[in-house]
Amino acid sequence: MTELVQLAGIFDDATALGQQAITFLKVIVLGGMYLVSIAWVWGQTKSIVKAAVAALGGAAVLALVWNMTAVRDKIGEDLKNPGAAPTAVVRVVDLDAEAGGKR
Repeated sequence: MTELVQLAGIFDDATALGQQAITFLKVIVLGGMYLVSIAWVWGQTKSIVKAAVAALGGAAVLALVWNMTAVRDKIGEDLKNPGAAPTAVVRVVDLDAEAGGKR
């Protein structure tokens, strides 16, 4: 019985170590890529506006990667229950008819 308890402890430790490795990769690798991309844009263009756009785009990508599980789950819910997703209404307007044929 103690072997099973020890085995469960080993699996828990391995799972925790795996989660820590994923968090490390997200913070260090993605954060480093984010900073390098902004520095590269600044070095190439010397433009604050372009560097700010790169920072905003990189922040959007980081937010998407960091919240990938929530995005995946939301997309999965929408695919399983297509009726639950909000529907769109499209109104077609004939500009010639509204202008009385005068354009």
